[in-house]
Amino acid sequence: MVRTFVALVLTVVVLGCAGSAYAMDQNAATKLARGICNDVTFWIEVPKQVYLEARDRDPLTGLTYGMVKGIGYGIMRLGEGIYDTALFLLPPYDRPLMEPEFVFEGWVEE
Repeated sequence: MVRTFVALVLTVVVLGCAGSAYAMDQNAATKLARGICNDVTFWIEVPKQVYLEARDRDPLTGLTYGMVKGIGYGIMRLGEGIYDTALFLLPPYDRPLMEPEFVFEGWVEE
């Protein structure tokens, strides 16, 4: 029962993150959604940075420097999430502290 509830909550959060990532109208609700999404998904910065560094340099650099970089970016993303969640009623709504706005962006070369 608890596992089903946790899985359901995570699914709703991930789908909510994806929807707010493409929202055209920036307002307090999208800032709150961005904050909650970054609070929940900050840990994904570690495997993301390991992957990006291994892809751009080499696997050993990805495992070492990418790990450290991911931990740093994860802490910053968590801080941004807390900031956005706590101050979601205050403008500006359309200027996130970090780029990309969500952890899921920026993995694929264009």
